[in-house]
Amino acid sequence: MDGKIKKLIDSEGVDAFPVTIADAVFVDESTSLAEKLKAISAGSSSTYVIDIKRFGITKGIPSKPYKNTDYEKAYANVLGINRAIKYASINGFTAVVLPKESYAICYPQTIFMASNMTLNLNGSTLKVIYDSDNKSPYDTRTGTDYYNFAGVSFTFSRVNHAHIINGKIIGDVYDRSFVNPNEKAVEGSYGVSFTDGSSYCSVSHCDISGYMGDNINLTSQGIIRSVPTGAVLGDIDSKGVIIPATTTVVTNLITIPSSPDGLTFKVFSIAGQGYSRQTSLNKKEFDVFYYGADDTYIGVLRNMRVQFPVSIPPNAAKYKLKFYNETDPAKNFNIFVDYGGVPSHNVIEYNEIYNGHRGGITMGGSYCVVRSNRIRNNGKFSNVFLDGAPAFNDTTRYAINQEDSYGDNSIIKNNLITGGYHGILTRGYSVFVEGNVITNMDGYGVVVYDQQYTSLTENYIRRAGILLFGASGHQNAAVNITGNYIQGSFDVSNPTYDVICEGNYFVDTIGSLGGAKYENNIVRLVNVTGAVIPTGTRIKNNLFFANPKDVVKPDIVINTIGPFKNNEFYGLTIKFNRTDTMALNLNECTFTNCDITNQYNYNSIILQNCDLKDTVLKPININGSSNNNFYTLTNCNIESTQLINFFYLLSNVTSGGSVMTLENCNLLINNSDFKAIFDNKYPTNSISAIVKNNYIEYKGVTTLIASYYDSSAEVNSSIIANNTLKNISFSPLIGDKYINYDSEVSNIIEPNSGYFNVGNMIINAAPAPGKNIGWICVKAGIATDIMWSPSMSYTIGAKIYSGTKIYEAQNTGVSASAFPEFPFNLNTTIIDTKGIPTWSAKTVKVGDKVMPNTPNGFYYESVTAGTTGDKEPIWVATANAISDGTVVWKALKIITWKNIGDKAVFNLYGIIN
Repeated sequence: MDGKIKKLIDSEGVDAFPVTIADAVFVDESTSLAEKLKAISAGSSSTYVIDIKRFGITKGIPSKPYKNTDYEKAYANVLGINRAIKYASINGFTAVVLPKESYAICYPQTIFMASNMTLNLNGSTLKVIYDSDNKSPYDTRTGTDYYNFAGVSFTFSRVNHAHIINGKIIGDVYDRSFVNPNEKAVEGSYGVSFTDGSSYCSVSHCDISGYMGDNINLTSQGIIRSVPTGAVLGDIDSKGVIIPATTTVVTNLITIPSSPDGLTFKVFSIAGQGYSRQTSLNKKEFDVFYYGADDTYIGVLRNMRVQFPVSIPPNAAKYKLKFYNETDPAKNFNIFVDYGGVPSHNVIEYNEIYNGHRGGITMGGSYCVVRSNRIRNNGKFSNVFLDGAPAFNDTTRYAINQEDSYGDNSIIKNNLITGGYHGILTRGYSVFVEGNVITNMDGYGVVVYDQQYTSLTENYIRRAGILLFGASGHQNAAVNITGNYIQGSFDVSNPTYDVICEGNYFVDTIGSLGGAKYENNIVRLVNVTGAVIPTGTRIKNNLFFANPKDVVKPDIVINTIGPFKNNEFYGLTIKFNRTDTMALNLNECTFTNCDITNQYNYNSIILQNCDLKDTVLKPININGSSNNNFYTLTNCNIESTQLINFFYLLSNVTSGGSVMTLENCNLLINNSDFKAIFDNKYPTNSISAIVKNNYIEYKGVTTLIASYYDSSAEVNSSIIANNTLKNISFSPLIGDKYINYDSEVSNIIEPNSGYFNVGNMIINAAPAPGKNIGWICVKAGIATDIMWSPSMSYTIGAKIYSGTKIYEAQNTGVSASAFPEFPFNLNTTIIDTKGIPTWSAKTVKVGDKVMPNTPNGFYYESVTAGTTGDKEPIWVATANAISDGTVVWKALKIITWKNIGDKAVFNLYGIIN
């Protein structure tokens, strides 16, 4: 043998080991046989260190411009590493170690992983060499779009328990020129890809960057994928026989294929075709009926689910699928069958993943985990300067993306996700996003897209929002958002999800809630431009607050109408911003150091069972109409330690501004500077107040002298009744606009408003010997003392009586000159025009009335006497001067009345001795 060990190579160029003396294997001419035998003896270890010279692997990374020899070495490196992995696998090794060096690799070859094998890159760097503007010697495509040449550097295909650790993998982005503007749309290169049902595999402790698609790609494809064909309308009985049915469809027999490795498939799963990937099944659950090779019925698995691994019995050769809630066997169900299942239970952990052109990780397959990684600057936008490449040409740029993949039970946990456009896009059946830091994204931190169940728990989301897209064809879709820190936009209003948003800490955001259950959240508002509580119905037990050191109270605008219950507000200006007539109802809420106001609309704000401390109510009516704001507080606890007023109006409107009610409240004053319950910034009679049945106490040592109103000039009307005072004295109220009794239970005249039942009593508020105790209702109905009058202006809602019936004005207008023939049927209406003739040419006197021959909702009264013209004038609806011959007419709006019920009848009762 000339003292040398001869090479022994197998058919695929792999050195054949172990060796014997008779067929010794050559490794290195400098290695003696004794040394080699000693190495073989030590080779019983489970780890194999690659001999790079033996496998044709060249260390070093060339610089651009690349020569053909550079590509040839890079190509040989990929083939050599593949041969080394195969050699180690054949010979029982469980780990392969690549000597620590730098190595060039290139497309289109990929490094294939082997089952039960760990590839330890040992701190090595593997870099793709690439040229956008010159053809690679391995690019077999025609054309000059060299920038579209792409590939995958590492592939897990049909393997289990395979792992990559401890290396740096660099993609083609850094070598691309992007001279052609279309190059930025390339997304076909990947660093590491999991496909063909590979399971229980991992990538850990690696640095992966610079691929055009994603740095890591988990697909949703099985080992063999097929499409079932043919179906019938029917069901399957207990013997596996087709029977008639009208709401289920059964497929033809489907033959189970053989695995490429000759083994029998143990599972399959159903996936969807097309963009949605959900199938078009009306119900996503199905039954599987198994048969032997001779069509003998074996048994059934019921209620299986799309994207769920379905077990295959060892003696099964065929099967049929039964779909529920289906009536058309010719329907395209958009189904793939993945034999061997989709990639599952794979783990991506402890890696640095960055500068992926479109994205960082494609999250496909089922039961896969991405945890404890730093995922940064993928799918970039404003941070394009970091690698100098332009941004991908679409907004679908993410750190972790399931948009084009599908699966179940994806886990994204304890990662740092920062930079780039969007953080995470979830899609599929279920995903669990837990304990991540997601920060500084140009778009959203989390986008829930076409998902059945999403759990977002205990994440720190800063300068990155949350958005729910539609659940599409999913049934019973739900999202749980719990225990997160969220600073960014927040939109969970999509009605296709049931949303629980509970126990989160929000900074400067409330967002769009829709029907979400929004409870027990803390909302910290710093931004003085405000935040909005949008329309919603399940908002309670939340704390909304600002830093008490803030000079300006941040605004919080409430658009919702309730129920709005058990929420807390601290240091905020709270504005109601509805333009309709719906009332804001705040129940069992707590307000500390707040302003409560309306947003220049005429609103109704109702506070019931609330606690208010140093909180002022500020009705606003600046340069508006005489319409009122309505502020009502009932059963509330109100305290002042620093306020001088509880209500402070901003109203410069005479005889209109606000109707404010304080009823059954406890008012506690701990402030000796307190002046008055009500004040107005402007000296206009804008206040209409009702203060009754309250307990009012001053906690100081001496009696506090205060006022109900800061100035009598501010008062339009006032009811002060049945209040209990302790250690406080209010200045006396004098004048006819002040009433000292509760008109709902007492009065000085017979009741003239409200509805009364037989037996209801109103007590005389001015009792005196010889006078009656009060009035008792002897006929149920509506109380009013206003009788219809001719030529009278009425406003909408005005109530009059005619005979024993009550009528309500349906619009603002003027009554006719003669008594109208009112109908006596409830809820019927009549136009008040009796006795008004249509226009004709004649002599008229002042006050005569006519209607146009073609009614327009107005009638006209003569302002001057004279003779009308030969032709009817053009009637103008709002004119006060319509010339008609020598007559001048003015327009009067016709009023319509509605019968709303009977007139209440009262009798006096009781004599005071």
